[in-house]
Amino acid sequence: MTVAVDFSKMKPQEIQEKRDNLQSVMNSFSDRVEIKKETLTAEERETWKKSIDDFNEVSNFYDKSDAGMLQRSRNATIGSDLNEVSNSLRSLSGAIHTKPAFEADPRFGFRSDNEFLREAMNAVRDPNKADDRIKAVINAVGSDEYSRGDWRSAGILIPEVMIDRILSMTPEADFITPRCTRIPMGMSAVKIPARVDKNHATSVTGGTRVYRTKETATVNKTKDTFEMVSMEATEIVGEAAATKQLMRESPISIPALIEASMGAATVDKRIDEHLNGNGTGMPLGVLNSANLALLSVDRGLNQSDSTIVSGMDVIRMAKRVWGYGSAIWIANYDLFEILNTLVIESPNAAGIIKLFTPSEGNNGVMGTLWGRPLFFTEYAPGIASGDGSTINEWDDGLLSCVNFSEVIYGELYTEFNRSVHVRFSEREEVFQFVTANDSRPWWKTFLTPKRGITTRSPFVKLSNNDTSA
Repeated sequence: MTVAVDFSKMKPQEIQEKRDNLQSVMNSFSDRVEIKKETLTAEERETWKKSIDDFNEVSNFYDKSDAGMLQRSRNATIGSDLNEVSNSLRSLSGAIHTKPAFEADPRFGFRSDNEFLREAMNAVRDPNKADDRIKAVINAVGSDEYSRGDWRSAGILIPEVMIDRILSMTPEADFITPRCTRIPMGMSAVKIPARVDKNHATSVTGGTRVYRTKETATVNKTKDTFEMVSMEATEIVGEAAATKQLMRESPISIPALIEASMGAATVDKRIDEHLNGNGTGMPLGVLNSANLALLSVDRGLNQSDSTIVSGMDVIRMAKRVWGYGSAIWIANYDLFEILNTLVIESPNAAGIIKLFTPSEGNNGVMGTLWGRPLFFTEYAPGIASGDGSTINEWDDGLLSCVNFSEVIYGELYTEFNRSVHVRFSEREEVFQFVTANDSRPWWKTFLTPKRGITTRSPFVKLSNNDTSA
């Protein structure tokens, strides 16, 4: 149930800050739709609509308050003030009379046009030997007119203007969390029962078996085996402080600025931990060695150390991915040119097959690799040293293919708090952002097939082993 806000109990500054915060939210959605051409989700559209409705409601109340009436009164007098300034400038310009130097001698002392052109050409060839009459013409420009750069003439009449918006780079969008399986967390520690069903040699359920038998014949009783998967939410905390004077005088909403920055920093940490977290006091990343189900695929046997990734490396990796239809490829931008040009030979030497298909880069997807989305990200392993011309200059796991539906993610709470008491004597307000969450792969081993020798996993990486020898 939505509770109406009683604006009459709020201070004018609090109402103004709430309106500024709502305007920041509306501007963010407007930029995404108008400038970045993004398509909003139904939930985001509803948030956008609510921010517009709330802004109108706050603005209507503020306009009727004493502070709002005062601001509207000041705005109404701006037009008359500008007219007074304009009339003053006209009076000033009418009182000043200037007479260009050339009016006394239209030719500046030159006997003919040809002489003037000749001396002008000489001045171009060698400015140090320019005729004094030519110098007089050049020096006159920029010295006898009103100019913006000279405050003594007219520059003082041009005020500096600050736009109430901060230019900033948009960080990478979180392309991982929406693909994880959400687990509700009512407490900081959660245990989830899971079947031990990764060995299909005798059973696909972890123990249950069925039999074909004759009428009245008995069969063996079977049961599944279970294990516990544990999650423990730990906190991500960020704090910032701002003086009261800054928040009063800044045309930009400082609380909204701090909240947006904290949110971006949290997404940065979350993506990095989804991939690389060590699982101790933080999420366990799918590419971390502590992930017991991480399957490493070696580069092709006798593959040159200068062939960083080959087409057959991609095929061998795709073969080992469990749930390939839900998986995505992940690579650092260091691999961009290599992956864009990957090919394999088609059967019967009929030609080559391109593995990479480019796209328009919507939602961070640069294209598809062997039919699945390819995401380039700065958080993936890349070149560790040198220029990456040989495989030993690259980090392990330089290319990975991951089915994130087999990663569980839980969020306990997210808060953005502010306090005037922490630094009361310093007349500062402290802002604190806190969120508690956890994520980790729930598989604890590879999938062993019923027949054959190809083990599979939702988490597959390419090794940086040198196989050229």
